[in-house]
Amino acid sequence: MNRFSGRTAMLLPALIACAATPAMAYVDLAPTLTKIISQSSKITLIEVTAFDPATHVATVKEVRALKGEIAAAPLTYNFSPDGQPVTRAIMQWAVPGTQGLAFSQGRVSLVCMGEGWFALRNANGAWRVGDDRPDLPLAYYGSFPRLVDGVEKMLAGKDAVITIVPHGAEEAASFELALNRQDLPGLIKLERLRANLKMPETTMAISANPAYVLGQGAVDAAELPALVARLKSPEAGVRTGAAEDVRTLGLKAASAAEALVPLLKDSDAHVRSAAASALLRVSPHDIRGLEVLTKNMDSPDAVARRDAARATGRAGVAAGPLTDKLAALLKDKDEGVRVTALEAIATLGPVAAKAAPAVQPLLDDPGQMIDAADALGRIGAAARPAMKRLTTMLQSPDYATHWAAVRAMAQIGGPEAKPAVDFMVKAFQASPGPTEVEGYNMMIYFTLIGPEAKYALDVVNSAGIKNPVLHQTTAWAIQSDSYLPWQSNSGGFGGRGGGFGGFGGMMDLNTTMYEAYVNELGDRLKPAGKMLAGKIMDNTAGDIPDYGYKILAAGGADAAAILSPHLAAADEAERERAAVALGFMGPAGVAAKPRLEAALPKASTPREKLLLEWTLREVSRDPLAPGDNDK
Repeated sequence: MNRFSGRTAMLLPALIACAATPAMAYVDLAPTLTKIISQSSKITLIEVTAFDPATHVATVKEVRALKGEIAAAPLTYNFSPDGQPVTRAIMQWAVPGTQGLAFSQGRVSLVCMGEGWFALRNANGAWRVGDDRPDLPLAYYGSFPRLVDGVEKMLAGKDAVITIVPHGAEEAASFELALNRQDLPGLIKLERLRANLKMPETTMAISANPAYVLGQGAVDAAELPALVARLKSPEAGVRTGAAEDVRTLGLKAASAAEALVPLLKDSDAHVRSAAASALLRVSPHDIRGLEVLTKNMDSPDAVARRDAARATGRAGVAAGPLTDKLAALLKDKDEGVRVTALEAIATLGPVAAKAAPAVQPLLDDPGQMIDAADALGRIGAAARPAMKRLTTMLQSPDYATHWAAVRAMAQIGGPEAKPAVDFMVKAFQASPGPTEVEGYNMMIYFTLIGPEAKYALDVVNSAGIKNPVLHQTTAWAIQSDSYLPWQSNSGGFGGRGGGFGGFGGMMDLNTTMYEAYVNELGDRLKPAGKMLAGKIMDNTAGDIPDYGYKILAAGGADAAAILSPHLAAADEAERERAAVALGFMGPAGVAAKPRLEAALPKASTPREKLLLEWTLREVSRDPLAPGDNDK
């Protein structure tokens, strides 16, 4: 329901493309939490006491003052003063009992919900929602208890560890933004900062400063013992926050599984859902998490259903069996539950493919069509029946609507995506043509559409995009089964070098971009993976960079079928090339397991035996578990 989502998605890639635009400067000058605190005369912990779904007016009370004094009387927040749609984030937040942190100065207030912000302006004693502030997640984004704790420490003159959406993140961020994933909290990548009141006031000034940047992710694995201890806190909010932080560690937090189990029977439904979601992330085969989320989605309490849907979306692949429950919640009587269920389906993406038929009718709802398009795009190929309706959205005069259709069609792909290609070709050929940001995003959409966009290669190659590598990475993605990027005169020569997974050489822009593209394209590179398998065996693949083996893994069983017969070759070097390649494929090469088992007793040297044993381990491991070669 975020009417700003389409335009915001088109905004930030300019940071990477180095476009000098007013919008870019606005984000570059995003305030740090330090600046927001220092400019606030009052900082209060607020709590929603009532919400009217008809008028979209919330009543809140100030519970505690962190700076200044609390108001005695309740406050009213009008989220739709002029009848405009209410953002999904606010709809999910405006539930009695939910808390926020309000930073106020005079008639202006910024409220952080943890995973999102909104601005308010006071007019005649009533607070009305203000302009969208897409820059504020660069000041804080993450666990609400961590926010409160961090602000309290900073006000006391201490250092605090906070989380933010990184400024100027790696090239992969361009996919996140072009595909509107920043509107899905479960997908957003975070960065940890050491924050204090002496910190610079703009995010750009700290983005690469080791004095402040601690690392990527909401928490570090070293924090796990402290998080496990917080799971036993007497405060439900602290238990919830700790469970959510454990969840972000995934399989690195496998040892915390048993500490999560008691919380599955917690007296607080929110804690139960958070613990169940975390358990499915750290121990994907433990069905107790599924049982708790199922029960909570059947709860008569709308808040419990909403929390369970949200937690399901963040539980990852293991939550796939709950897709039918999420699809049913799309028709829930409570609006907050409906929008949260749609967000959860979008977050799960391909895992929630069975929900596509239930999502498709929402494309006819003006209030939900953009979110529905994003959800169908995230689902991917299984959403192809929706392509005809998405095509009609291309004709919408509304900026956010037609770009939502383009990005959804690009992710779904196939021949049915050609109308989106035509739309973008016309956009490039129009006068005065697309902005730098629009052009950058369209190159990503061409990339995802792949071979079906071949007839647009002239447009791709001549596009006026400042990024020096974007043309070649996009052109390669469109015809990825034609050549290897590290061997093409027009392709990137970056890599870590050294043949089979070597680590020599410096990471450059070419490598960064190709890695991002390969990670994003996944099994769309299946033809390229088959081609690479053949070149490995005829010894013409050259020095394969790390991302090259991800291309090989995309070939799956077809690539394994090309490689595995060579395990019985007379030439030892040929056998070694096949074994090493299969090992780097990991679980994608499992089809070769019988031939590997047959080859092992015939190993001619201890070295070859060790190699085959390693390869067998790699192809046999659980696909959900990290492997030796995962970077």
